Amino acid sequence: MRCDLGDGPATQRADVVVIGGGPAGSTAATLLKLHRPDARVVLVERARFPRHHVGESTLPDANAVLAKLGVLDRIDAAGFGRKGGITYQWRRDRAPFSEDFAKGAVRPRGGEGDGTVAHAWQVERGRYDAILLERAAEVGVEIWQPASVRDITHRDGAVTGVRVRRDESDVEVHAGHVIDASGQARVVARALGLERQPQLLGDVAVYRYYDGVRWDERLFSRPALSRIFFAATPSGWVWLIPLSPTQLSVGWVTRREFLRGADLDALFDAELATVPEALAVLEGATQVRAPHTDGPVRSMRVENWSYTHGTVAGPGWYLAGDAAAFVDPILSSGILLAHRAGLNAANAVITEWEAPECAGEALREAYSDFYRDLCTGFVAMARWWYDQRESGMEDWWRQAGVLARDAGMAGVGDLEAFLTFTAGYLCDHRFERIGSGFGVEGLATCMDGLTGQTASGDRLMPRSRPGSVVLVPSYVGVVPEAYLGTAVHTQRWWSLPALRFTLPGPRESFLYRPPVAFDGDGRPQLDATRRALSALLDACDGERSHADVLRTATQATGAPELVGRLLGDLVAAQLVQLGERQSAVGRHAGSVSDRGAPVRLEEEDAAVVWVRLPWASEERPELCWRGGTRRYRPVGPLGGPVLQAALIEAGRAPTYEAAVRGVRRALGADDAQVNRMANVVLSDLVGLGVVRLSTEPPTGR
Repeated sequence: MRCDLGDGPATQRADVVVIGGGPAGSTAATLLKLHRPDARVVLVERARFPRHHVGESTLPDANAVLAKLGVLDRIDAAGFGRKGGITYQWRRDRAPFSEDFAKGAVRPRGGEGDGTVAHAWQVERGRYDAILLERAAEVGVEIWQPASVRDITHRDGAVTGVRVRRDESDVEVHAGHVIDASGQARVVARALGLERQPQLLGDVAVYRYYDGVRWDERLFSRPALSRIFFAATPSGWVWLIPLSPTQLSVGWVTRREFLRGADLDALFDAELATVPEALAVLEGATQVRAPHTDGPVRSMRVENWSYTHGTVAGPGWYLAGDAAAFVDPILSSGILLAHRAGLNAANAVITEWEAPECAGEALREAYSDFYRDLCTGFVAMARWWYDQRESGMEDWWRQAGVLARDAGMAGVGDLEAFLTFTAGYLCDHRFERIGSGFGVEGLATCMDGLTGQTASGDRLMPRSRPGSVVLVPSYVGVVPEAYLGTAVHTQRWWSLPALRFTLPGPRESFLYRPPVAFDGDGRPQLDATRRALSALLDACDGERSHADVLRTATQATGAPELVGRLLGDLVAAQLVQLGERQSAVGRHAGSVSDRGAPVRLEEEDAAVVWVRLPWASEERPELCWRGGTRRYRPVGPLGGPVLQAALIEAGRAPTYEAAVRGVRRALGADDAQVNRMANVVLSDLVGLGVVRLSTEPPTGR
């Protein structure tokens, strides 16, 4: 609903006011306007663009947001240098470590085929930010520039608007939501008295720009797809960002106590002198002015830039980008965090507009949790660089592996996890529908070595693994939960399913956030995920091989890719373990060739009982043996009725084929799905020994 202008010339109304036109603010404003073209979105920016800003290196994961904004092609066509990886020099007794994103980073699911690219850019921020702001204006966002927010307005504990100085006059804008993307100005946080929590990392950056540099492929790779170079120094670290084949951004990050009473340029030169690679590149180069600045050539300085806030959202307001937090830039996370925060803040406002069942305090807590958790990972990686880097790069990889596994990324190595961090993809793996592992890849990783076979493209197909590999549950209980989540491909926050597994031993429990498919309109297909999870947990009964589990769950759901991903997650997270026992169920499932063979129902000390599973909405029948020594629960909504009918028909039908026909007749259906399920259940009963194939006449109970 569009808010109309107020009556007074000094008072206006808007749906949303965004403070700041950098990547966070322009992202939020553009996405809000794209979603609701009739909304009035006002963006207040104090400086004219293009203006100078440090932070020139992007990460590949931001490309998905750029694609959603509709500017990915413009960024690529702007002439910025393409960034393909990183080079680190962490100890003088070690050679530099270089790696490319495309070789080692684990890209998130959903990234394939969405128009994004595997590389990032080394950008000149004045032009980069201007492209984003121009896009916001193009879609209809009102850009007030230059203008400054003098104060915010409150009512009943909620932020209700802002007071803006514009064209030498004051304007009060009442708004349903205020998104603060004002950077280190921290407009809303200061007005609300929110305490900034400093991180004990580098909190000062001194930087310069050089022209006429010598290109070093060992550090930067090829100019067409360059790397950023980082090196440790006695009092911090330096960056070298190739903005072009002849231009560099060179910075030194340190702690403020090293600068007190010291000559800034002398300290910069002294630290740079400890990095011979930098000296060689800069030999003969000339220091130049920072882009979009006037005056003499000088070193630039930024302070107080490693901090977070305990609260980043409240009634009527959200903090985004540097206004919410800034993490030491050793992993070049700044622009990515800004885009992600703008996206998530826009989706939160849309949720408050359109989904009251998800709005309110729970939504704001979910947004705050996103920011806190995401920053925690980057902060932990940066802290290692300052405190433990002398232990060797391998320990940094190990730290990344620990953080990635804590985020739910099972089944990847430490180096893969580190490169995933450096590409920014942990954002997706932690927060988007990826689940605990990597589906097919996760299961293949766990199975490699167990069977002596190398994982292949058909690694989950029954023919690629021996049927004797049994999937055995390692959890003792499971309870359904829910969480609020959002993603690049959707327009709002959703209540998504999760399972809390109770585990024996020190782990105690594990919260699994399964993959969720989204339709073309960005809506989660939750029923498909729930059905597939239910089928898998039913099938992983300690008796079936992995091939049996895949077969039965796929037949019950008709979603082989989703089933494969979920099963890979369960195995990678060690919720289901691989055993060596011979599978009983399905032992004859693929070998019942004589469909006319007589069947006999054996006298088994078992009974059909009805149970309600925590992830299912109804009771289901299962076959239980006395003492709980075994159980059999067919998968899917058809499994229970088919089981009951199969037990009856196997006791009176003259042949296996007749029993299948009897099941179809008992269910009053003759479609392919019922036929498949009847064959699955009867084959399983044969494998369990409940039904015998023989030449003897069938007998009943």
